[in-house]
Amino acid sequence: MFLRKIATAVALTVLASSAWAGCGASEGRVSIVGNEFPAIQTVGAGAMECAGGGVTVEKNLTADHQKINVAGMSGNPAEYTTAIVANSSIVALMNNDVIRPLDDLVAKHGQDLKKSQLISVNGKIMAVAFMANAQHLVFRTDVLEQAGLNPPTTYEEMLAAAKVIRDKGIMQNPLGGAYAAGWNLAQEFNNMYLGHGGEFFEPGSAKVAINNQAGIDTLNMMKALSEYMNPDFLTHDSNATSAEWKAGNVALMNMWGSRVGPLKSDEVDPSVANNTDIAGPMTVGGGSSAASTLWWDGWTVSKNISDADAEALL
Repeated sequence: MFLRKIATAVALTVLASSAWAGCGASEGRVSIVGNEFPAIQTVGAGAMECAGGGVTVEKNLTADHQKINVAGMSGNPAEYTTAIVANSSIVALMNNDVIRPLDDLVAKHGQDLKKSQLISVNGKIMAVAFMANAQHLVFRTDVLEQAGLNPPTTYEEMLAAAKVIRDKGIMQNPLGGAYAAGWNLAQEFNNMYLGHGGEFFEPGSAKVAINNQAGIDTLNMMKALSEYMNPDFLTHDSNATSAEWKAGNVALMNMWGSRVGPLKSDEVDPSVANNTDIAGPMTVGGGSSAASTLWWDGWTVSKNISDADAEALL
């Protein structure tokens, strides 16, 4: 029951500590594995408030969650009773058959859940979403004003803006991006490739088809953008890119909406926080589709746990 209530809290961006104590469950073991970004940390913090009255709560929030969640849910009983997942990370859990369908639990306890939160695969509810997320433009209003620029709406405009900012001596490396080698870089490729109108597979097949003009145009744009980034851009994931922003080293970047709040928090220098603003996802190559992807984050229930532990989650 606690995850349903915490999902509501995240949606409202409010989480009052004492109000969630107990969360309606009277027994059960709750053990969470998931990513570590701010919204998930909010879920984890709220979950810990639900401990007591026969309910135990533990959490392991780490950037390495996909390296440990399958193994941690494969035992009997499973080490983790729930994994917080997204579009892509649920696939390995389903392929390894370590999570259970939730139809019976939702029917019994999910009266407050919206239909749009129920992630169904082959007719079975396999996860409950608590937030949607996408990457979009984040910009420094003061820097753009100093450079005489408007917020870009296309990546071509972003490149032109970066050149003006550098040429005026305002910032040497005004662009940021989660270009760390691996998943982050691949995701930026996906965003840009879709913006160019690319299709990932040959029609009617599962054969990958990215070696085409859209793919070449995507790589060329990513290379051009990188020339205005910190020279260590291939080591910068979302955490490192956010740190660069907080340090005042970046004026424009494509970043997850869930990470913008901390960039404007009291922990950031007011000269940065008060001038941080957001706009919609940019387009590229003259296309009309956003060069971005829509994601959901939600939670699952382990297959190898007791019914009492499973019910404590919903």
